[in-house]
Amino acid sequence: MSSFNNLFDLKRRNGFVYQDSIARIVFAPDLGARVFCEINGVLLHRIDIENVRMPIRSFNNYGGNNFWPAPEGGQFGFNYDSNTWYVQPAINNEPFFLESQNQNSARAIKETVLVNRNGIKIHTVLRRDFTIAPLSKIIEELQPIAAFSYTVDDSIAIKNNIRIEEALLACWSLEQFVASDSTMSFAKVDNPQGSINFDFYDDPRNKIEYGENGFFYKTDSKQRGQIGIKNDSSAAFIGFYDRNRGLLCIREVVGQTEGLYFNIADNAQPKGPFSAEDNYSIFNGDEGLGFFELETIGGAQVLDGYLKGSRLISKTSFALFDNVKPLEHFIRNIKLGSGVANRSKVAINS
Repeated sequence: MSSFNNLFDLKRRNGFVYQDSIARIVFAPDLGARVFCEINGVLLHRIDIENVRMPIRSFNNYGGNNFWPAPEGGQFGFNYDSNTWYVQPAINNEPFFLESQNQNSARAIKETVLVNRNGIKIHTVLRRDFTIAPLSKIIEELQPIAAFSYTVDDSIAIKNNIRIEEALLACWSLEQFVASDSTMSFAKVDNPQGSINFDFYDDPRNKIEYGENGFFYKTDSKQRGQIGIKNDSSAAFIGFYDRNRGLLCIREVVGQTEGLYFNIADNAQPKGPFSAEDNYSIFNGDEGLGFFELETIGGAQVLDGYLKGSRLISKTSFALFDNVKPLEHFIRNIKLGSGVANRSKVAINS
């Protein structure tokens, strides 16, 4: 039995499952409200099914599309106990609960306490709404053999009084995929050379090629690295294609409250928590990990110096093709630059 079939059978009992003639989807509240998808029998997300069966690791990294509190590092990081990286139980083990569902949507919610690196306890209500969404126009125009879109509406409400001098908190959606030599990520953004924040633990400039209206990032999980895309760059979307599988994915921030953006990075942040302000991020693993991530990031809602919460709505679209020509057309159409488009065309056909 495939890992997705196994997951689908496991979670139809205590999660939300969706199935039509094209797609199968699992929304699993007890796995951190993650989303996992399949299209025409093609698995789209990374799944660690053994970890699903036995969730006892210090970091239960199941895969899928994950709801994560930002920041990870820095003085307000949620993933550090002093100088030791760890995933606290409120994130790693505590389940969401399926509050409601209908044919095309579901809501998961949990109330928990998050503790940051300074020991500040933040009483929160975390909510994730999953919804099948209309196809993006850019996908429809490519006429794929199969396609679908969904949104996740992530929100955090803070119940106690926390000043921004004590903590920062925002929604962060990390979507995880299996990497290979045929997976290439990209971003559609004006002024691409000025749009990227490299203030992360490893600098992957050698994996990036710029075009006129965007850039490519070779996310093959052979060199760990991460970038952010600055919020004020107004990126249209990020995504990836897999030339061997004829697969295209696009992620878009489609709704978010105005808020305070800050450095989400897993590093010491020597220039302070506001040294970066990103609303997209792309992570590339190393060979020991075997995956990459496309990430969207919200801002913190602040009133009179107090944290109130955060909200982020992200749309993910998948399209499957039976040949590489639509992918080539897409690369040309988003106008990342002639040099990059030609390079990517060679990569697709190789």
